[in-house]
Amino acid sequence: MPDLTAQPEEKKKRKGTALLAVMDENCSSCAGSPLCELHCPVENCINLLYEETPAGGLKPYRVWVDNDKCIGCQMCFSDDLTKIHRHKETGEIFREYAGRYYDGSKKPVEENKLPKKFQLELIGTESDDRLDKKICPWDAIKMYEFDEGAELSKNFYEREKIDEVNGVYVMDADEKRRLEKKQIELYMGGD
Repeated sequence: MPDLTAQPEEKKKRKGTALLAVMDENCSSCAGSPLCELHCPVENCINLLYEETPAGGLKPYRVWVDNDKCIGCQMCFSDDLTKIHRHKETGEIFREYAGRYYDGSKKPVEENKLPKKFQLELIGTESDDRLDKKICPWDAIKMYEFDEGAELSKNFYEREKIDEVNGVYVMDADEKRRLEKKQIELYMGGD
């Protein structure tokens, strides 16, 4: 007889917003020094992906986002974002823009009245001018609702199919061909 009192398994909740960053085929990896990776506040969330060359070497291919680590903060997406912090003890809101802090009413906070960084937690970002201030020079980063983004990202990279060799993420030639075929299907409707 089934246990009617058993609770259904709860879905694991991610930290951050409901958004997910997805890197598409426009990503050039910024010649091996991706700008988006530098702006990401989460360690090993945005990663440089290499492809195997016919001669057996490696060359930068694109970046990929670890969907389990992305908090949807949009820091990789725009350099015109205001970071929103909450004081861990008081709950007071502080906004940070261009290295300056503002209180909840958007008035500058005097440096001697500013909490220490360890007392603040990043809870989000906001921007009035996001479209004109994108980090990516190739417009390869798009923000999606998490479920849609997780499904879409499978056309560009799949964590399970990426090998990690001595701390470097590598895609073999067969996986690259498979993904390029998926991208053609995505954009051409399978024709």
